[in-house]
Amino acid sequence: MRAGSVDDISWHALALSTGFVDNLDAIAAVTVGTMIRDGYGGPDVCHALYCAMPRAEFAGMPILLTDREAVYPPGVITVDIDSPGMLGFA
Repeated sequence: MRAGSVDDISWHALALSTGFVDNLDAIAAVTVGTMIRDGYGGPDVCHALYCAMPRAEFAGMPILLTDREAVYPPGVITVDIDSPGMLGFA
């Protein structure tokens, strides 16, 4: 892994205590694979879409923090990572 690469940045992001990556069980993995096959996006977008959909095991309201709000379909709640509220400004 070279410094400054996407892989290097992802490890830093995963090390943040406020970040959370949902694990995919067998059913979720098949669903995400089907979404990729059907053209909803790459593995990252489809994983995020799956996690943003209502599920029985998650009672909260999923919100995606992203810099690519336009890639998600209507009905998925996204927040721009660069919005003033995310930077601590009102």
